[in-house]
Amino acid sequence: MTPQKNDQARGISQALAEQNLDVAIENARATFAVVATSIPEPLQEREAHLVNWYNRLKGNPITKLRALYDFMAQIYDSIHKFTPCKKGCISCCHYPVSIREVEIKFIERESGVLRAKNVRSTEDYHGLACPFLRNNSCSIYHARPFVCRRHIAITKTAHWCHPDRANSAKFPLVNFTEVDKVFNAILLESQSSKAWDIRQIFF
Repeated sequence: MTPQKNDQARGISQALAEQNLDVAIENARATFAVVATSIPEPLQEREAHLVNWYNRLKGNPITKLRALYDFMAQIYDSIHKFTPCKKGCISCCHYPVSIREVEIKFIERESGVLRAKNVRSTEDYHGLACPFLRNNSCSIYHARPFVCRRHIAITKTAHWCHPDRANSAKFPLVNFTEVDKVFNAILLESQSSKAWDIRQIFF
């Protein structure tokens, strides 16, 4: 059997195995234990002191948000090999996506897409496609919200990411405490306390 066929067979085997919820959760736990040790030490050191970095950072909240996103790209890229998330996988584009005023302004500035004149009513948007989903891809990927940047699956496959199955169980998730603290500090500085779903603002 060729290496390519080996990979295909392994992928099929993993997909079948992870249809069992217990197997998927155990796989996620095993990956979670490995992820921390895979992050390069310099990035770990920077994350540990990220709040101090933010306190020294100059500029307005949007400038600071861009700097945070740049750092997040680096640290999440270091664990990309452990996730089934990839271009074309759009399950999470059908989840609720909370967004704040500073992020709305960031999207408008970076993408050129302006918010709607009126805000839609609050609803359960789970299962509905994000308005920026185009041809099975995020059309504002470089300007996507914080929750999209921090959400990654660490199961072997994306089986349980499907909106119909996503709330079946709680899976271990990779979170970076200092990243969250800096984002919350930016929200405070920008007076962006109110949250909407992205579908309420852009449509």
